[in-house]
Amino acid sequence: MKTAPLYDSPEVYDVAFGWDLTLELEFVEACFLKHVIDPVRRIVESACGTGRILAALAGRGYEVLGYDRSPEMVAFANAKLKKWAGRVMRGEMATFHPPGTFDAAINLVNSIGYLLDDEAMASHLACVAEAVRPGGVYLVQLSYAGEPPEQACFGPWPNSRAGLRTELTWRVVREDPVEKRSHQLCRIIVTSGQERRVIEESHLLRCWTQEDFDRLIEGSAFELTAVYYDRFEEKPLEEPRTGLDGNLYHVLLRKP
Repeated sequence: MKTAPLYDSPEVYDVAFGWDLTLELEFVEACFLKHVIDPVRRIVESACGTGRILAALAGRGYEVLGYDRSPEMVAFANAKLKKWAGRVMRGEMATFHPPGTFDAAINLVNSIGYLLDDEAMASHLACVAEAVRPGGVYLVQLSYAGEPPEQACFGPWPNSRAGLRTELTWRVVREDPVEKRSHQLCRIIVTSGQERRVIEESHLLRCWTQEDFDRLIEGSAFELTAVYYDRFEEKPLEEPRTGLDGNLYHVLLRKP
């Protein structure tokens, strides 16, 4: 039995992607301390989904703003954030102009890969640069082309909450370096009581190379100032970045 698409199903998404964020949040805060001179108080997140990261940051005392293209995600995230200093708005990554000024921006788990062409990516970077103050940072996580099979598949990952059980598998089916496209498949088995549903859908993302990413950053108001592995260890900037590295965090400094 099929259910609604993943990004129209915030209740399922929030459980399926509901791993412990403690270490990642500590890493994010450490990045802010190391790479931003003035204290970080205000954070904006693009493609924020159900607001799981925003809510956790708000719970740590930050003022947060998020945006997402899905109205279902926006409503779910705003309900989650109502007790903190934060809100979520509806907007596309390539065109949304976050209102206000922020000390930092974040975009994790390769969500930026949904910007499929150079124009969309350049427009997104310009929009974020308008919102992030000079000296602030944009923390972007993505993986490059050529991930080995054991890294290019996540799951099966079981999770449960309040009677809803999920089993998530996400994998790269194939990459097309010429067209710069990564064809990926998400499958979630959802169980609630006696009901069993399946979400299985294809996702098309950008197939990143270091050359493409660096070229787009060089043409923006940001500069790449640090790179970290998903184990939170720093990777030397002079070393090549490939699919063997897994999901890398990129610290982009907003230029004066």
